[in-house]
Amino acid sequence: MRLRHHFLCGIVVAGLLCGSLYGSQWAAAAGAVRMPSAASASSGDISGTAAEASAAPQRLVRITDVTNIRQSPSLEAAVLKKAQPGQTYAILKTVAKPEGDWHQVLLAEDKTAYIASWVVETAESQPEESPAIAQEQPEQQSRIILNIIDVTNVRAEPSLEGAILAKAQPGQTYTAIGTEGAWYKVALADGKPAYIAGWVVTSTTLSGSASQSADSQVYIYHTHNRESWKSVAANKSGTSVDDAKTNITLVGLELGQILQQKGIPAITANDDIAGRLVLKNLSYAQAYSESRKTIQEAIKTTPSLSYFFDIHRDADVPYSQTTATINGKTYARIMFVIGTGNPNYADNAAFAEELNQLLEKKYPGLSRGVLVKNAHQGNGEYNQSLSPHSLLLEFGGVNNTLEENKRTAAAFADIFAEYYASVQSPSKQ
Repeated sequence: MRLRHHFLCGIVVAGLLCGSLYGSQWAAAAGAVRMPSAASASSGDISGTAAEASAAPQRLVRITDVTNIRQSPSLEAAVLKKAQPGQTYAILKTVAKPEGDWHQVLLAEDKTAYIASWVVETAESQPEESPAIAQEQPEQQSRIILNIIDVTNVRAEPSLEGAILAKAQPGQTYTAIGTEGAWYKVALADGKPAYIAGWVVTSTTLSGSASQSADSQVYIYHTHNRESWKSVAANKSGTSVDDAKTNITLVGLELGQILQQKGIPAITANDDIAGRLVLKNLSYAQAYSESRKTIQEAIKTTPSLSYFFDIHRDADVPYSQTTATINGKTYARIMFVIGTGNPNYADNAAFAEELNQLLEKKYPGLSRGVLVKNAHQGNGEYNQSLSPHSLLLEFGGVNNTLEENKRTAAAFADIFAEYYASVQSPSKQ
């Protein structure tokens, strides 16, 4: 009888670890944990709806080989996912079956599934897996970069009952600004705090020369946020080329996401300055005063902000002047605009020139140079008195396209990342 039992177990393991076991990435989003009702718990099937769990899971499943994740605790159940070696899942409960125990785990979109206990390892949550420091660490010399593996819930509170604020997508990264229990605290694009469960992401710790100090975050905003392009703009009356949705803010969002992927903490503001002017019955010329309020509020809530990029789209300049072709692809050229009417003029001009040189070296022809304006030629201030690392960036013109601007955002992120790393070199400490 014992021999027959071992033989059957061998067949079960082979069925789980072999045969069509190659496929998609794991899914372990920090979704709402559905706990079973009394009836479903007794049957071992808890695929129905019920109340959400109130505490973070304490036990984890460790995947040691490509493993089937099934819809119910049975070898005949449909395969929902393929778990990959090295991944971990939070155990919600364990269900006993004749062939062995099954662990119920959490998948993306608040769904649950099952993994056979005899083909995985289990462990209790450890501090290195799920942070347990219940305080922010703004002065730390190392940074933790969170890597999103699959669609993951970003919540308003460090709890599975917290409201879902966003859905993090695979490939995105977040910089942890603190921890609370088993949750990482992060900042969303609009600067609002949020939380990601520590057990559903992988993390990378950057320290020493590889880590920028905590007071070096990037803030991206748009004083003229509805600036758009002729090919897509809904409003083309007079000299205006504007759109409430398809506009320059999409370029800022692209830049912010790429910087995050490079391990540079960046916040992208989504304030509708143009809409605010209308509501307050203010003139177009007062846009900078309104965006200044946004920046000041951001500095108040996030003192670690150091770099400020106000991204615009230039006017009806000929396409040939605002476009560069690099390796067969067209890009919207960048112009750095510096105001002389503020005490940070010299520092901002030097900052712009350094980035301009990096851009020309790596992407020849992409920069339109550094344009200096006084109060008689323009605003003269451009909110650059708020930081010695503040720039107004003109991305292309009305005749360029969104795709060309996104390529430029990637190029600018590339050279800024190079600059960002260089200021951490021992020679500049």
